Amino acid sequence: MKALAEDLQTVERGAPEAEPQRSASGTLALLLEVGCEEIPARFLDDAEKGLGERVFAGLREARLLPEASGAVQGLRTYSTPRRLVVHVPRVLARQADQVQELVGPPVKVAVDAEGHYTRAAESFVQKNSARPEDLIRTTTPKGEYLALRKTTPGCPAGEVLRGMLPAAVLSLSFPKNMYWLEKSGPRFVRPIRWIVALLGEGKQAEIVQFEVLGVKSGDSTFGHRAKGLKPRRVTSFKDYMKKLAQANVEIDKAMRSARVQNESKALVEELGLRIVQDEWLTDWIANSTEWPRPMLGSLDERFLHLPREILITVMRDHQRYFAVEDGAGNLRPNFVVVLNKDSDPKGLIRQGHQRVLTARFRDAEFFWKADQQAPLAQRVGWLDRVTYQAGLGSYGDKMQRMRLLAGRIAGDLETAGVLGASERAAILRAVELSKCDLTTQMVQEFTELQGVVGGLYAKVQGELEEVATAVYDHYLPLGAEGKSPRSMVGAVVSLADKLDSVAAGFAAGHEPTGSSDPFALRRQANGIVKVLLEFKFSVSLRNLLVPFDSYLGGHMGERRETAMPWSQALAAVEVFFGERVKYYLEEVRHFRYDTVRAVLAAGRRWDDPLDAERRAEALHALRGGEDFEALSAAAKRIRNILAKSASASDWQPGEVDAELVRETEERDLHAAYGNIFGEVERLRQSRQYQRALEQISTLRPAVDRFFDKVLVMAEDRAVRQNRLRLLKKLDDLFSGIAYLAEIEGQ
Repeated sequence: MKALAEDLQTVERGAPEAEPQRSASGTLALLLEVGCEEIPARFLDDAEKGLGERVFAGLREARLLPEASGAVQGLRTYSTPRRLVVHVPRVLARQADQVQELVGPPVKVAVDAEGHYTRAAESFVQKNSARPEDLIRTTTPKGEYLALRKTTPGCPAGEVLRGMLPAAVLSLSFPKNMYWLEKSGPRFVRPIRWIVALLGEGKQAEIVQFEVLGVKSGDSTFGHRAKGLKPRRVTSFKDYMKKLAQANVEIDKAMRSARVQNESKALVEELGLRIVQDEWLTDWIANSTEWPRPMLGSLDERFLHLPREILITVMRDHQRYFAVEDGAGNLRPNFVVVLNKDSDPKGLIRQGHQRVLTARFRDAEFFWKADQQAPLAQRVGWLDRVTYQAGLGSYGDKMQRMRLLAGRIAGDLETAGVLGASERAAILRAVELSKCDLTTQMVQEFTELQGVVGGLYAKVQGELEEVATAVYDHYLPLGAEGKSPRSMVGAVVSLADKLDSVAAGFAAGHEPTGSSDPFALRRQANGIVKVLLEFKFSVSLRNLLVPFDSYLGGHMGERRETAMPWSQALAAVEVFFGERVKYYLEEVRHFRYDTVRAVLAAGRRWDDPLDAERRAEALHALRGGEDFEALSAAAKRIRNILAKSASASDWQPGEVDAELVRETEERDLHAAYGNIFGEVERLRQSRQYQRALEQISTLRPAVDRFFDKVLVMAEDRAVRQNRLRLLKKLDDLFSGIAYLAEIEGQ
C-alpha cells in the first residue's frame, strides 16, 4: 500500500477490508467515482494518487475529518482505465463549529480610569457586529487586550462537498488533456461520462449534488463495456464493489496484477513452460484492463531463428504480449495475451492476435535479412547523412568525436595498466560501428532496439566478440540504477558516447533547467559516474573535456542562439558533474551528506569520481572515532580563525619560523606535524586515504593542548603570524583528502 501524502497516516490504495467500517456517531461514509473514457495506462497511477491527495486536502481544509490530529483513517483510492475512485469510511456529517478569538485594542486604551469603555472599544465592537457585553479580556505577551470570541457554525458535509469535490476533480493535472465542451473551458484527460458522489450508506445515503464539465453527479455507476450500458444504482461502498464485480469490473489494481501473473503462470505451466517475467508489462496490462483474463496463443516455430531480443521486443513493446520460455531459457512458439473480458468461446480473438503477431514477425524477419546485405562496416559512411542534433552535425560527426574521447580514455587507462593495446583497438572499432544500426530497417521499425541490433549484427557479421558486446551494451547504463556494460571495452564506449552527449548538449545550449531535461543529460551523466565507479576507472573528466571545442570542429558555427562559448559551457559542465557526483555518492552509495560535502570541497573535487568515492569511503570508515571527531572540530576552529579572526594585517602565508615557536605546546604541535607530514603526503599520493587520515588523527592530543594553552592571536605580530602559518599548514594537511571542517558532529 502506498501513502498518498506524508501526513496521510493510513490513506491507502486498493484492498478494502472484507467489511467496511460502520458509520460512527456523527460521521458518514463518502464514495466518489469519476467515470470517463479510457485513461492511458501511463497516466493512471498518478491520476489515482492525485485525486486521493486532493480529496484528503479538501476534507482537512473543510474541517470534515473526525480525528483531532487532522488525519483520516481508512481513505483508499482505486482505479481502472474507465474510473478513478476515492472511498472515505468516515467524514464528519457536519463541520465542527469554528471559534475565533478576535483581539482588539489594549485595555489601557480601551477602558478609562472609571472602568468605562472608550471610543476605541466601541469602534472594535461595531466593526465586528458585536455588543459591548460580548467583550472579554485576554492576556498576550504584549499585555492585556480586549477581545471577542466569534463562533462560526459548521455547515452540513453535503453542502461543503458540493464545492469541494468538483474542485478536487478539475485540479488534477495530466501530461495531456482534452476539451470537449469549449476550448477555453476546463479540461480533463478524457471525456467524463458519469460521476458517483454518495455521502452516507443505505437509507442514510444521499447524493452530493454538483456538476463537472456538463456531467451531473448521481448514485449510479457503469460496469464493463461488454456488460452493456445499463446504469447500476449503488447505496454503499460494499454494494458498489458487489455490483461492479457482477459487471466484470475489478477496481483494485493489485488484484488485477495478481490475476494477470497467477493465471498466466497457470496457463503455461500446463505445458511445462514459464512466462518471461516482466514487471513493467504486468503493470501496463493492469492499468489497461478492468477484467483481465490471460489467454495462451501460439506462433509459427520458424520465427524462433530470430534473436531473442527481437522476438521479445515485438511481443512486449508492440503487442503487449508475454513471451514464453522453457526451463533452459529458450523461447517457445507461444505467447500470452491478456484480454479485457471473460472468454473467447469461438477462438476468434485468439486467431486475430496470432495473425497480427505473425505479420509483425514476418516484418522483423524481412528486416533482418535485408539489413545483412549491407554490413555495419559498409554503413559507417552512411552516418554522415543521419542528423544528430541541430548545430552538432551528423551521427558521423558524433562518432568521430566519440573516437577522440574513447582514444583519450583508453590512453589514460593504458598508462594506468588497466587496458592493453588489443582492447584499445577493440574500443575504437566498437565506436566506429556503434551508431551504424541507426541506418538499418530493423532499428527504424523497432527504435527501442538501437544498440542491441548493432551488437547482434556485428556478431553475425564476424566482428570480434568483445566488439559486438560493446556495441550491444554501449547505451548502458540508463541511469544511476541501471545495468552497466558487461565489459571494459563496452564501458569505455559507453563513457565516450555519454560524455559527448553531455558536452555537446551544453555547447548547443541544452543545459537542463529545473525539472526540464529534454535531452536526458542528467541521466547520461549519472551513467558516466556509475560506469567510472563500477569499473574502477580513474580518469580526469576535466582533462577529457577541456579540448572538446576542437572536437566540435566547424559545426558550432551552426549553433542556435542559445549556444554558448565552450569556455563558458565547460564551467557549466563542471558544476553539472559536481552535482551528479554528489547525487551518486549520497543517493546511491548512501554516504552522509557532510561526508560528501567534505570530500567534494577538497582534493580533485568532482573531477575524478573514483577518487572522490575512495576518499568518502575512508572518511566514512573513521567517522565516530573520538580522535577523528575531535580533530574535525579542531579543523573547523582552525578554518574559522583563518577566515574570520585573522586579517591581512595579522599575517601573510609563508613558512613557519622555528625560532619563533616558543611555547611548549606550540613546539609539540609543530614537531608532531613535521613527523607525519611526509608519510601523510606519501599515503595521499598512493591513495591510501584511510591510513593517511589515521596518521592525521594522531595529531589530536597535540592540537588539543595547543588550543588549551596557546594564544594564537598574540600581541607580537611576528609570533601571531608564525602561529597562523602553523595553523595554515594544518589546514592544508587536513584538506588534502577532505575538508574536515565540513564534518558535523554525530
